[in-house]
Amino acid sequence: MKILPVQIWSGLAALSLLLTACDGAASTPTLPPPAISTPVAPTLPPPAVSTPTASVTDTPAPTAAPTAIPIYGPDSYPENINPLTGQAVEPAQINRIPIAVKITNFPVSARPQFGLSLADIVVEHIAEAGLTRFTAIFLQNDAAKVGAIRSARFIDAEVSPMFQAALVTSGSSFGTMDKLRRSPWFVEGLWRLVSEESAYNCPPLCRETPNDINTLFINTEAVRQVLTTKTTQGLGRPALNGLAFSATTPSGTPITELYIRFSKSAQVSWRYNAESGRYNRWQEKEPEGELVLHSDALTNVPITTANIVLLQANHVNNFVPEDFRDGGNCGVEIQIWTSGPARVFRDGQMIEGRWVRDDSTGLRLRLFDNAGNPIALKPGNTWIDFVTLNAELENTAPTFKVTNKVPDTQSVCPVPPTEAPTPDPNATPTIAP
Repeated sequence: MKILPVQIWSGLAALSLLLTACDGAASTPTLPPPAISTPVAPTLPPPAVSTPTASVTDTPAPTAAPTAIPIYGPDSYPENINPLTGQAVEPAQINRIPIAVKITNFPVSARPQFGLSLADIVVEHIAEAGLTRFTAIFLQNDAAKVGAIRSARFIDAEVSPMFQAALVTSGSSFGTMDKLRRSPWFVEGLWRLVSEESAYNCPPLCRETPNDINTLFINTEAVRQVLTTKTTQGLGRPALNGLAFSATTPSGTPITELYIRFSKSAQVSWRYNAESGRYNRWQEKEPEGELVLHSDALTNVPITTANIVLLQANHVNNFVPEDFRDGGNCGVEIQIWTSGPARVFRDGQMIEGRWVRDDSTGLRLRLFDNAGNPIALKPGNTWIDFVTLNAELENTAPTFKVTNKVPDTQSVCPVPPTEAPTPDPNATPTIAP
């Protein structure tokens, strides 16, 4: 047994007397003040018994701060985040030019289409005569077969530059081609347009049945190989800012079905699947007929989406002949500039606000709620459905119904243009000054 030095015994005795005096002055027992507040001779170390030690239960263990759910966009994105889907990918998948592919939806015999389920974004719109057509944007994924590919429409002069995309079509009417050429996005002979009328052959544009307008298809990788010869290399990552993404569901109105009656001939129902957190697409098989599940002929899976963006915009007759059946039809100009009402459907919720596309957004599409805050899409693919400003809207929760008001494109459409004469191969060519 070790004997403590006299100095320590003396210090303990003095401290004991001091503590006893303090206890006598209080009416009820209290914790002693910390030892560091009691004067102690500088030559003596503070006794271990004088420093209160908190037990584990005195101080609760620190609670880990919840992990913040990131918001990507609308102005910038990490290098590995796709600005069109908000998903993490290999940078090589998005450091390239998007491809905008014009895909038919009519006649019904052209369904099911190939490759729609692999697109980052699909834009659905009225073409003419109440029929719908798609512009599918491919960036993140490639698809071995996409189509059937049909001709461009006026809206593609806005959608293609909005996504800095190369436009793939079967061709264009005279009026639509003129509209495309007048767009600042278009540069003749460069990568902006891939079509049969631009002298592209197979690959990348492959027609499976001659003289059948609904049998033209592409492989997106084959298109990209062609684009590398059209100065797309070295352009760097395109500016695709505008959309915001977050896994957190914004507060909104519970809606589990969006029904859109584009016209008597074209009806769509988006139905929310709570288990998958996605919307299944249903559409008509015949006018006013029963809706059937829409599938992708390439992947053999139903077409689904993480987001539906319903945009109202002014639709007007553009007086450009597009279709000559039943007396002829003009096309439709969908004026997707300035702003208009917007509704975003995600996670079984409807968030209302406005879309903006003007010089302040760099002519990129932006979505704002009614408080002026960016609406965050759910990471994943998106379908954008355009309807008219005067469309009838009806909230019959859990269904939101839209009845489109299609402009008259027939009664005031000019007659089909006269075919251009066949060039005389023996004629002396005219040299432009």
